[in-house]
Amino acid sequence: MRSLLPLLLVLTACSSESAPAPASKGGALEPFFAASPEAGSVTVLAARASAKAGDELVLKGRVKDFVGGLAAFTLIDPSLRACSDEGDPMQDSCETPWDYCCIPGKEVAAACATVEFRDAAGVLKQPIEGFHGLAHLDTVIVRGTAQTDASGNLTLVAKSFAFTPNAKSN
Repeated sequence: MRSLLPLLLVLTACSSESAPAPASKGGALEPFFAASPEAGSVTVLAARASAKAGDELVLKGRVKDFVGGLAAFTLIDPSLRACSDEGDPMQDSCETPWDYCCIPGKEVAAACATVEFRDAAGVLKQPIEGFHGLAHLDTVIVRGTAQTDASGNLTLVAKSFAFTPNAKSN
């Protein structure tokens, strides 16, 4: 079964909607949380170039978008510069720097992967935004199993994750 989340997340770029209320600790997501990241991570671009369905990956990127009400988000390659990053022309004026709207949409889409946290029933119906403080543009390292589709989209079914907060995240 292919995931529709990559397409949905790319289509939400340049949104001006405000962020939902942060989620709290606990619940079904707690077993996925790791206090420290795993070693040996690859970036999103590297994984998209070589990952095959069923591969076990340790993936590194920054949180781009959250999927409302679900334990899923888009991870974008850390080589892309968000509008709030040092040296970006919109550094102090962009209200939603995690949408990467200064970068062509095709380039953004090619540098993204979807991360899903699942149980036997599918993607967990618990928001992950705010979980242990997780926010847009945080650097995440997630271990999981790759799923790919014919269009080259990558979805990682997460087994564990850790993150480093971004000092400038919302």
